Amino acid sequence: MTTSVSVAIRNSLIREGVRRILSDSGFDLAESVDAVERLALPADPEAAHVIVVGGSLLGNDGAAVIAEILRRFPNARVVALVSAFAFTEMTAIFAAGAYAYFLDQVPYQSLVAMMQMVAVGQKVAPPEIIGLLENLLLITDVPMQHRESQGFDLTEREWEVLGALERGLPNKTISRDIGISESAVKASVKSLLKKLSVTNRTQAAVLARELANQGQARMLCGRQITAALLPRADRVDGDLSRRTAKDHRFR
Repeated sequence: MTTSVSVAIRNSLIREGVRRILSDSGFDLAESVDAVERLALPADPEAAHVIVVGGSLLGNDGAAVIAEILRRFPNARVVALVSAFAFTEMTAIFAAGAYAYFLDQVPYQSLVAMMQMVAVGQKVAPPEIIGLLENLLLITDVPMQHRESQGFDLTEREWEVLGALERGLPNKTISRDIGISESAVKASVKSLLKKLSVTNRTQAAVLARELANQGQARMLCGRQITAALLPRADRVDGDLSRRTAKDHRFR
């Protein structure tokens, strides 16, 4: 049975490209719109129906957007097509009920293959998750006793940069959010990688997430890193954030 697909992508070029790829691959294109609000009910509500949503329409709270789509279309299988991989965003979107999360620069064949899997009821994660799992193994292979004995002694700026790495942000975005130059961001990343005894940004993000999830300060960072990893929108202001981090730092 042909799977009906709706495409909701703001960028007209990307939207048209995805529409043509799926149409040429045997999918039944029900509609192609530039806003989630313009999605309409499929002709047969009981038939398999996939909704592809572009990252720009997901905004800063993709999970809420997915949840609202599924409220309107309970039987739909939602696919998030994003421009950059972010682990925290991905887990929230899957928790909200999405069937797939992958990048909009995937090869033609990969897009079709993943859509075919979603069409038959399979959930699909991006290939980037494999690299994340490999780095997680590298981190967790270190005995806890050894990790507990380490002292990280990160600066205030390095805590902010680490929180941004955990959220999967690129240097350009970190530079804008924190208010420092990209060269300063690069220097902070290099310094904190050395202090954390990891070799790349992904390992740093995995370690940060592991520490934040422990609930208590097993190492120097503990509750401090939990505060540092809060989204910037959740902070009252920059000064309060810095005072909170300072108050929780173990000396």
